Amino acid sequence: MASLASRLLTRGRFWSWHIRHAVLQAVAPRRKVLSRGLTFTLQCDNWITHYRWRTYNTKEPETHDWIDARMRDGDTLFDVGANIGVYTVYAACRHPKARIIAFEPEYANLHLLRDNIVCNRLQDRVTVFSIALGSRAGISYLNIHELLPGAALHTVSDEVLTVTRARRPVVWREGVVSLPLDGFCEQTGLWPNCIKIDVDGTEREVLEGGRRTLSAPEFRTALIEMPDGGSERAACARLLEAAGLRRQWHDPSGASPNEVWVREW
Repeated sequence: MASLASRLLTRGRFWSWHIRHAVLQAVAPRRKVLSRGLTFTLQCDNWITHYRWRTYNTKEPETHDWIDARMRDGDTLFDVGANIGVYTVYAACRHPKARIIAFEPEYANLHLLRDNIVCNRLQDRVTVFSIALGSRAGISYLNIHELLPGAALHTVSDEVLTVTRARRPVVWREGVVSLPLDGFCEQTGLWPNCIKIDVDGTEREVLEGGRRTLSAPEFRTALIEMPDGGSERAACARLLEAAGLRRQWHDPSGASPNEVWVREW
């Protein structure tokens, strides 16, 4: 009798979780994305993730162009600041033989990043690391201005901040582990051919921590969202040039902060 009761309890819990999952899917639906001949889905459960879905094909066409033209099957792409994975998923679908390493330290975004990878059945092509890349190894703070998943413009720093680098008030702080790119590559044996950097203000620190990685002959190209400040932008450009890269594309109108850098051959 006890064994039967135990089995019934286990079965009840099993169906309870299935019912909860069905309710969650109804409340927080996934939306289909059609982009340049590819089809996949993204979680769309708040106004920010809805905005990312709605503007998917228009917000950063240069990023899609870079993934289409500069990546190759067999490449390893590092997506630094992957957020919920809108470009991680696209790159994995566009280049089925490529390997994608996605970095996202923020808890809420990390959750949706994982779900977007798993729900699109890309877990054999994508590996996620919940760390922040920077200029040194240690413990840092992620200063957050918006709690909803999909949000950006957070700031990694050694100090507790009251406003982010984008001058947004901090509403929450999370402790994060920071590693330099070179140290990460040496410890894991993973080395990028391409890197996308979108970290909202710590681009220079990421580049400083990756001097050897970016100078390696197998590394070919970077797409980087450049910082606003003139001195920080110039510092990033010097680091990329020192690695043997040249700027291949930028938006002369200034509407997009993204730049594409490629290795000189």
